[in-house]
This record gives sequence, structure tokens and C-alpha cells, in this order.
Amino acid sequence: MLRNAANLYRYLIASVLLVVNLNLNAQTDLGGTITYQLTTKYTFPPTGKPEWDEYAKTLPTERRTDKVLYFNSIASLFKEPGGEKEALSIKEQKAMYMADYGKAPRPEMKQIYCDFSNNRKAELQNFMSRDFIVESDIPVKKWKLNNNRLKILDYTCMEAVQIMGTDTIKAWFTPEIPISAGPAEYYGLPGIILAVERKGTTIYLASSISLDTSEEKVLLEPNLGRKVSQKQFDKIVAEKTEEWKTTLSQKGEKSNYSKQSKN
Repeated sequence: MLRNAANLYRYLIASVLLVVNLNLNAQTDLGGTITYQLTTKYTFPPTGKPEWDEYAKTLPTERRTDKVLYFNSIASLFKEPGGEKEALSIKEQKAMYMADYGKAPRPEMKQIYCDFSNNRKAELQNFMSRDFIVESDIPVKKWKLNNNRLKILDYTCMEAVQIMGTDTIKAWFTPEIPISAGPAEYYGLPGIILAVERKGTTIYLASSISLDTSEEKVLLEPNLGRKVSQKQFDKIVAEKTEEWKTTLSQKGEKSNYSKQSKN
């Protein structure tokens, strides 16, 4: 009887190890592509020019564009899809111009590469027509999980919430794809993020999911640009922003001096 019990124990242990190995292999092979629709909202601050402010009321207040996340169990790459970009209409161009009217230049995120195995990331940022590769550790995100559920593209998603100052961010992630990745700077959950809400608006929403790993060849770290740390990049942005403010102030002073001279 003892021998039979020992054999049964060995059989159970072997079965458990087999299941664990199968799960680990499945997770190692897991990868694919998710296309997201990004919604960008435009607000038009008063310009002090009545004709411009009236014209702004005729412009679109939001724009939708596609972004793509390539991922596997050890890395992810978030970027714009390949191919030609859809041309902006005249009103869309005007909307972007007026939304940025009077604002200091800001970095534009072009790609985010996350290396989960080494806990590091590389962001391709464009700032004032120059490309920078900003290298840093992957930060720990302080998400709070709750019991809310949502179905997105046939995947059951759980809700996670993060508070940033006065801003509440909601992320919907699916444990059915156990990869800690997501669109842009949203990641750090026990499942891939399929939707992000910010300020009450859904800014990222998955529109298609493919678990085909054939696209993994494009999952490469960006390498064209000046490599800097996050601290160095923040310093560059701060210095250039101050230069921009100084130049703007000097232009204003010259304009006022010109008006006074004419009087």
C-alpha cells in the first residue's frame, strides 16, 4: 500500500510539473500585435484676436490616429504603424496650430521600447526637430485594482486606477494575455492593457489584436538619435524652454518699443 501511495505521489508531482512547464512554454511563446485608436482632444485658448477666436469655433475638437504595440514575453515596442501617413486636412492642420498657440515647444513621443527582462526602457523623443533616445529603468506604476469588468474585443478586462495629482487614470487590462505592457507610458499590470481613460475620456482603445508572432522582427530598440538619461533630457527641455520664453519676451519688448516709437 505504501509503495502504491508513493507511486501515486510521484505521478501527481510529475503531472503538476508537466502542467507548469506547458504554461511556461506557452507564455514564452506568447506575442503579437495590438492596434490602438488614439483620441487627441484639442482646446483653443483665446488668442486676443476676435477673428481667430471665431474661426477656432469651426475647427475639429479631436483627432483619431492609429498606434501599434508589438510585444512578446520579454519586450514591447509602441510606435506609429508603418506605411504612409494619412494627410491632414487644412482644418486639422489649423486645429493643431491653434491648440499649440502660445505654448512652449514640447517633446513628441515617437517610440517606446521596454525590455522587461532587464527592467529598462528606451524612448525615442523628438524635441525641437532633434531626435533623442531617453534611457531609464521601467518605473513601478502604482495601480489600484478593483472588481469592475469590461469586454474588449472578446477579452475579459479588469479595471485598474491610478491617481496622478488631480488626474484619475483608468486602465482596462486582460489577464488572458499575461504580458505587463500597454500603449505609450501605460503598463505595469498583470495583463496587457487594452484601453486607457483619462479625464473621463477614452484616449486609447484597442481596435484589433493578433497573437501572430511573425511581426517580432520589428520589435527592435530604437537607435537613431542622441542617447541621454531621463535627467539629462529633462535638463535639455528645461533649458530650451527658458530660451524660448526669453526669445518670446524679447520679441514682445521690441514690438512694444516699435509701437511707442511710432507714437
